[in-house]
Amino acid sequence: MKLRHTIIRFFSENFYVIFGIIIGLYVSSVIQIAEDINCDKNPSNYHGPARADISNISNTQNKVTLPVLPKRPSQTTRKSKSKLIRPRYYSTELGIREKLFVGIFTSEEKINTQAIHINKTIGHLVDRIKFFMTAQYKLKTKFNLTGLVGFTDARSKYRPFQVIKYVGDTFLQEYDYYFFAYDYTFINAQRLKDVAKQISVSMDVYLGVRVKDGSFCNLDSGILISNSVLKAVRNYLDWCVMNTISDDHSENIGRCIYHSLGLTCQGSVQMQSLPSYKLKHFELSQYLHDLSNKNEFNRAVTVYPLLQKEDFYLLNAYFLRQRLTTINEEIENLSKILNDTWPPGQRQGAKPATRFDVARQYYFNMTHVFFPDDFTNVRRHSEPELIDIMNIIDEIKAQTSSKHNSVLEHKGLVNGYRTFDLSRGMDYVIDMSLKDTSTGEKVIKRFQVCKPLGSVEFVPVPYVTESSRVNIILPIQETEIALAMEFLRNYNSLIMDRKEKTFLMPVLLYQYNSGSKGTNDVFGEVKNFVTKTASRYKNDDAKIQWVSVRLPESSKPVYVEDVQVLNFAVVDLALKKIGLESLCLILDVYCNITVDFLNRVSL
Repeated sequence: MKLRHTIIRFFSENFYVIFGIIIGLYVSSVIQIAEDINCDKNPSNYHGPARADISNISNTQNKVTLPVLPKRPSQTTRKSKSKLIRPRYYSTELGIREKLFVGIFTSEEKINTQAIHINKTIGHLVDRIKFFMTAQYKLKTKFNLTGLVGFTDARSKYRPFQVIKYVGDTFLQEYDYYFFAYDYTFINAQRLKDVAKQISVSMDVYLGVRVKDGSFCNLDSGILISNSVLKAVRNYLDWCVMNTISDDHSENIGRCIYHSLGLTCQGSVQMQSLPSYKLKHFELSQYLHDLSNKNEFNRAVTVYPLLQKEDFYLLNAYFLRQRLTTINEEIENLSKILNDTWPPGQRQGAKPATRFDVARQYYFNMTHVFFPDDFTNVRRHSEPELIDIMNIIDEIKAQTSSKHNSVLEHKGLVNGYRTFDLSRGMDYVIDMSLKDTSTGEKVIKRFQVCKPLGSVEFVPVPYVTESSRVNIILPIQETEIALAMEFLRNYNSLIMDRKEKTFLMPVLLYQYNSGSKGTNDVFGEVKNFVTKTASRYKNDDAKIQWVSVRLPESSKPVYVEDVQVLNFAVVDLALKKIGLESLCLILDVYCNITVDFLNRVSL
């Protein structure tokens, strides 16, 4: 009661103080709410410091930059980065290109004459040929020649740059060298290809014959440039077009290459040159005999100018005959150093690299073969081996009888040696005991017999890359369940967890009287593990599925080690499930598989 009076007296004496505190708290809360409502709605400031702090910092010279967290890649991005996509051809991956592109500067008047003659003489020898001309209409409607490229710009001085731009945009990644010439220039395509093949693709090549008193290559005799030069010129085409001051194509190309790479015309590159011969007579047939005695004419890669149809084909026949003569001489020289083979036309055996690679020679008689392997001293002939030996001896008898008019009588086999070479076939050395019926003397003659390999058969195999799925066939016997479980656990941790692109098919080999259902299932543990693993990774590239095989009835258990034909039955059954065009790998439960091993299998 006393406490109650004390509290009432306290509030009555301090009523105004308490009321003021309550009003102050209410006003401060209202002001705070108003500030929150009027705050900056820019999302970039939500995580920044207070406004007063920002104004203080902005007045200083230091700049504060908030850290930008890296964007977490999505599941799809991570999945795409983890997969290696290989191109279909190894040449694409290694950057291997075709060797030679030929571009011919021509005109509408010469399409049906010079251009056709050039196309017929070299079109089938080079990798690609194109003819460049001015055209104000569709070329296919007027000309039947393929490979025509028409430009609507009729200003001839810009033609080289139009050609370079077209070739650079269309064929830059496809060829190592580009050869340009006029339509009145005959091209010895075989010699041109030989020159291009002898020059390294890493060189900057601007090869040809220099114009008189100049540093540029003459387009009349042809210009050979490398892929790197074409790429550099393509990057400076704007400068080349802006600074074109001449109507001479040779000078325009040369000035552009010099500005791009600082190259002047090269007379030779890596001891290779492009010699050219300029004709002084238009009647080539009358002077060809005299020209054939000139070394500079015979060495020429190009000959110009040619204006008549017959001259193109006459020169083509002359240089082809010259090349044929050279090839025949090379064949004759090579034939002199070749050793004669026996039997004639049969290739010699592979020469062993070391003494450990020498093919083993087996000694045999009519009943046994000696030291057939490292662990056996003597073994009886198998039935196929004995039949083979009898056939050889019968053939020797027939040959001996026909050659010696039945004077020599066969007595028996003294020694026999056989050698198998994978590249040649089976070779036999036979020592036969013979009796001369005319004198009664016994003689021993040695015969060499060769059984060459049969016709080579091409077996089609599926095309695979590192991204191809590897299908693994795993036969499991009832005695290997513990090892199979260990294999499956390792496979699950090393392959399945990494989501490799594989498909594992355990093939469960049941004996004819073994239980396969419920608690009596001998492979119940394996089936349960496979089923759980398959459901866990059902949406990934790694797959697993079991299949069972009931072995035939027998008085004793049937094992793969005793009946090898079971391996073929297992593979045949698995391929029906997997597909004949799939890449298959057959393993056993004793293997310790790794990802690197699977990558090598894919390759």
